Amino acid sequence: MVKWAYIVDGKPKALLQFPFINRLREKTLYYNNKEKATIFAEYFFPLPIKAGLSNIPEFIYLEPQIIKKKIKEEDIIAALKGLILNKALSLKNIIN
Repeated sequence: MVKWAYIVDGKPKALLQFPFINRLREKTLYYNNKEKATIFAEYFFPLPIKAGLSNIPEFIYLEPQIIKKKIKEEDIIAALKGLILNKALSLKNIIN
C-alpha cells in the first residue's frame, strides 16, 4: 500500500487506498471503495453451489410434514415444565 502513497513532510499526501480493480473477465475499472469491497466479497466468499440430490441411488425423499393444529403458548410452557431436571445434555448440547 505504501507504493501508492506519496510522502510530503513525513506525512502521507493522501489516505492510503487500494488501487482500482476490476472483476474477472470484465474491462470496467472500479475506484469506489464500496464497489471494491463488493468485488472482493464476491471473489473470496462466493455463494454456495446448490447441490442436486435427485441422483442419489436408493434414497427415498419423504413428503414434508404439515402441522394441522395451531400450537399455543400454554402448550409450549406445559411441555417445558414437564421436562426432567438434572438430566445430561443431549447430543446437540441442549439442556432442559
